[in-house]
Amino acid sequence: MSLPEEQRRKIACVLILVAAADGELVREEISAIEASMGAMMLHPESREEVRQLLTNPPSLESVMEGMENRAKKIALRDAALLASVDGDYDKKEIESLWDIAKSAGLKKEDLSKLFDWVSDSWKHSAKGRAIISAPVLGDKDILKN
Repeated sequence: MSLPEEQRRKIACVLILVAAADGELVREEISAIEASMGAMMLHPESREEVRQLLTNPPSLESVMEGMENRAKKIALRDAALLASVDGDYDKKEIESLWDIAKSAGLKKEDLSKLFDWVSDSWKHSAKGRAIISAPVLGDKDILKN
């Protein structure tokens, strides 16, 4: 990722805040956040700073201050996928995603297309697991739709 460390750290912070918006963090969300921090090649000190947000979370708006528009859009994409990990979008998660979208200059139609992409991504992954006969819990339901 070609964004500066500070922008990547802010993306990870946004992920934490969106995942925690519904009042609970499930194991899958925490794993996805950790994987994202690894993929973004965040420095270990930055990772620890992000983890601290779990105990004393700032406002989403304060985290997005100083974020480049590109970083906001990447955060939105990753947060939309992350928020779907537990099987459904909570109202507070959707509100947070919409706040990020507005801040990045996107419209409701863009957010709707992003939700469609997330759904397609889950279907694509489930189809790949079906091809190799390695389904996971929930794949049957995903492939029905």
